[in-house]
Amino acid sequence: MPTAFKTMSVLTLLSAAAMAQAAVPAVTGSWDTDFGIVRLAEDKQGSISGSYVTDDGRITGKIENGVIEGFWVESASDYACDTQKMGSRYWGRIRFELNSAGTGWTGIWSYCDYEYVEGAVWNGKRIK
Repeated sequence: MPTAFKTMSVLTLLSAAAMAQAAVPAVTGSWDTDFGIVRLAEDKQGSISGSYVTDDGRITGKIENGVIEGFWVESASDYACDTQKMGSRYWGRIRFELNSAGTGWTGIWSYCDYEYVEGAVWNGKRIK
């Protein structure tokens, strides 16, 4: 097989791999959300951590196929859970679905480990 053909084949495979990785947008950065500015960081394993100002809010979770699932935790809230998460009784579940461009998400949340409630939205748009 000619060297030029081998080189083109390798470049094509590398290019396809890069495009597949780009299909899932990175979430590291700042987001303007329904609960103020949220700062998120994503590690290489897809773990998400973040913070927001409301009651010293924190976010933890995982991202897979453009969907973040995890938990919010605060120092105070309208509802106290029976159990603690990350040292607090004020927490709930989150699910954020990123758009294909990685510029925003539509999200829902709950208190504690309860089902998501209709109208409990947490949407965001990337600002950095």
